[in-house]
Amino acid sequence: MKRHIIFDLDDTISASYDFNQQMFVDTFLPYMKSMTEQNESYLRNLHFITRGKAMHLIFEEALKEFNITADPIKMVAENEELHKKNAADGIICFEGAEDFFKQLKANEKILSICTNRQYGSLKKILDNGKLSKYFDNIISCSDEGHEKPDPYCIEELVKKYDIPKTEYMYFGDSKTDFDFASNAGIDFLIIDQYLNKKQFYKAIVNLFANV
Repeated sequence: MKRHIIFDLDDTISASYDFNQQMFVDTFLPYMKSMTEQNESYLRNLHFITRGKAMHLIFEEALKEFNITADPIKMVAENEELHKKNAADGIICFEGAEDFFKQLKANEKILSICTNRQYGSLKKILDNGKLSKYFDNIISCSDEGHEKPDPYCIEELVKKYDIPKTEYMYFGDSKTDFDFASNAGIDFLIIDQYLNKKQFYKAIVNLFANV
């Protein structure tokens, strides 16, 4: 039985894909004389194909494409400010997620979040969904200086608890999450919430409720 369950946030717990993509596009508005349909289409496609990748690398790639001289690290900070300003209204958690966490805590599981999202917007999303209380550890891998798929944050959790790696499970939604858990040597489940019509947690709670 797994004793420590670790979750990604975006598109694993929260329905954030469309919001995140829009904030990515909006971050470029001050850097461009005009945002053409072609420009926007490129940015949206880039955001889609690089899901889970470190944000500064995605910004760097777009800046090169548009031949814009700007600091991608600064743009990451500007993107985070947009997220902090709008995340509480723009991001909701998937139906059934809270019931799933309640069930896990009732079974005395340790719950953690390891995400590349920064602490500012991360806190706003969890507070808005009233989910912070379910997690024993809430970690921004990017703010800790070890973005996924660097396994550092999981390895630090393993050091914190006297639990073998065989009793850990990571829930994520991307290739980056696959690599993150694999690099740390723990089991994982990669969920496509959109393929599951955003009903994964509701389905799993109902499944166990009827066993």
